[in-house]
Amino acid sequence: MDFSKIKNIAVVGISKDEKKPSHFVAKYMQEAGYRIIPVNPTIDEVLGEKSYPDLLHISSEIKIDVVDIFRRAEDVGPIVDQAIARKVPVIWMQQGIVNEEAAGKARGQGIEVVMDRCLKVAHKEYAMENSANQHAVYDLIILGGGPAGLTAGMYGARGGLKTMLLEMGMPGGQATNTERIENYPGFPEGISGMELMQRFMEQSQKFALEIKMALIKKTDLKSNPKRIVTDVGEFLAKAVIIASGARPKKLFVPGEEKFQGFGVSYCATCDGAFFKDKKVMVVGGGNSALEEAAFLTKFAREVIIVHRRNQFRATHLIQMRTRENPKLSYKFDTVIEEILGDNKVEKVRMKNVKTGLVTEENTDGVFIFIGTEPNTGFLQNQVKLDEFGYVVVDSNLNCSLPGVFAAGDVRQKSLRQVSTAVGDGAVAAVSAEKYLAGLE
Repeated sequence: MDFSKIKNIAVVGISKDEKKPSHFVAKYMQEAGYRIIPVNPTIDEVLGEKSYPDLLHISSEIKIDVVDIFRRAEDVGPIVDQAIARKVPVIWMQQGIVNEEAAGKARGQGIEVVMDRCLKVAHKEYAMENSANQHAVYDLIILGGGPAGLTAGMYGARGGLKTMLLEMGMPGGQATNTERIENYPGFPEGISGMELMQRFMEQSQKFALEIKMALIKKTDLKSNPKRIVTDVGEFLAKAVIIASGARPKKLFVPGEEKFQGFGVSYCATCDGAFFKDKKVMVVGGGNSALEEAAFLTKFAREVIIVHRRNQFRATHLIQMRTRENPKLSYKFDTVIEEILGDNKVEKVRMKNVKTGLVTEENTDGVFIFIGTEPNTGFLQNQVKLDEFGYVVVDSNLNCSLPGVFAAGDVRQKSLRQVSTAVGDGAVAAVSAEKYLAGLE
């Protein structure tokens, strides 16, 4: 997107709360010289501008160049319809917002659509002088901007390396989706995942870390220098750190996406404490599901494990420990078909796969542990992966190719937390620095 052609940005769902992403993104764009048109029926004005209830109420004399959306994916449809009616040239859905149906409808009208990306970061990327250094050889390129990637970037840049971080969405990774992180050292009162990652990014950029929004299409990690091909250009580096993370497998049932962060979780360690004296369900039958269910009994008054088979896949020892826990109960041969509620999870609709019987049961939360998937498809098996697709590394986080390292959830490891990702990022960056010193 050519920011030089933009003047007016309508921000749908903007908040008056300065800590909310919608507010600080809008404020940044306003300070960069763009006019912000707030769209939120619950407020009168924000950032010195009148707020409108929807796009159609904005004066026709005001040409809207971009609609920046901060709403749930399922609420995007009507907004896109209004944008089409206003003949807005660009619709931008912030990180975490994906609605393919609405996007397709808009593109059919000739509208440019960007999904799951941060406008603020994209503008910073645009502001950089890319043309002069696009084909310069970096000392270090980091693939992924979660806690591991941002830490590696900070260590690399602070160590004097010419360092660039490539991130597809808004830096911060999965941590930005966590409502509150209470087990990261230094924050006794807890901190939101979004705010913590914002601090990570700000600190890393103090050391001249270059962050670029880009979708990685292809890599050649065997070449010298190593080559990264993206949707915004090709980049070369002497060393590469893979920090592309992993994503939890989802059920893909109605209500799952809607209630993520409002009762639906993929991390008991992160969110278990929010369910003190509550009733929750755990979906899965492997080691992780049973171990996380046992962990949840420290907080919840009742934990029900829902498994689609008639027996667990977990090891015998873990199963025995689970069965001894009085707070745990089980529903075998059962799948969840829908997660229901108003503003948060209130109940689930389940089906017995053998009898076909459909029932509903109240619950305060649904924890899903049916596995994770590493983001390693773009590597095209250039480095050694384990049977589940995670990158295999040694104790210094070296991969099977010289000059290539892996950090965070993308690598083979037993615990995936923000704190362990931070440690990985530091180790990988220092290992990369030693590797580069050996080339001189």
